[in-house]
Amino acid sequence: MPNSKLSALREEAKRKTIHICGVAIPVLYYFLPKDLIVLGFVLSLFIIFIIEWLRFRGVVSLPFLRKNEKKEIGAHVFFVIGAFISILIFEKSIAIAAICMLAIGDAASALAGEVMSVNNPEMQGKRMKPPAVMLVMFVTCLIIGWLALHSLPVAVFGALGAAIADGVPFKVQKVAINDNLTIPLFSGLLMSFVLMFKF
Repeated sequence: MPNSKLSALREEAKRKTIHICGVAIPVLYYFLPKDLIVLGFVLSLFIIFIIEWLRFRGVVSLPFLRKNEKKEIGAHVFFVIGAFISILIFEKSIAIAAICMLAIGDAASALAGEVMSVNNPEMQGKRMKPPAVMLVMFVTCLIIGWLALHSLPVAVFGALGAAIADGVPFKVQKVAINDNLTIPLFSGLLMSFVLMFKF
C-alpha cells in the first residue's frame, strides 16, 4: 500500500476511533434512567455549541475535523444530536441499536472506503457510496441489530435504513444532511415500523 494511502487510512482510523467511542452513549443509556441521560445530553449540547461558537471565531481548534468541515458545523455535533433525538423518540432497545449502528457501522463503512480506495472527503455527502461500501455498512449493522434486538426482520430493516442513510446523500433546500443525523433516525424509524406491525 502506498505511503499516502497508508497515511490516509491511519488518519481515518483515528477519526473513527473517536466515532466508535460514541458507543459509550448506548452503554450508559442501558444502565441509567432516561431522565438522567436526557439531562446529560442537554448539558453536553450546551458545551458543544459553545465550543463550535468559539471554533468559528478561531479561538479553539479541533484536530479531528476534515478539511471540508473546517468552515461547517462539525460531524460530531450531528452525532450527538442524532443520538439525542433517537433516545427521545424511540423505544429504549431501538435507540440503543440505532446509536450503535451509527457509532460502529459508520466507522466500518469509512474504513472500508479507505481500504477500497474509494473515499474522497471532498465529495462527502455529494454522491452515492459504492455498493461494496454500503454492503459493509449493511452487514455490520445487521449484526448489531441482531445482537441488540434478537430479531432478524427488525435487524434487516434497521441495517437497510442505516446503509441507505450512510450511502445515499440527502439534501434539504440543496443543503446536505449529515449522515450522523440520518443513520440513527432512518434505522430507528424502520426498526420501529417493523416492531409496530410485528413483521
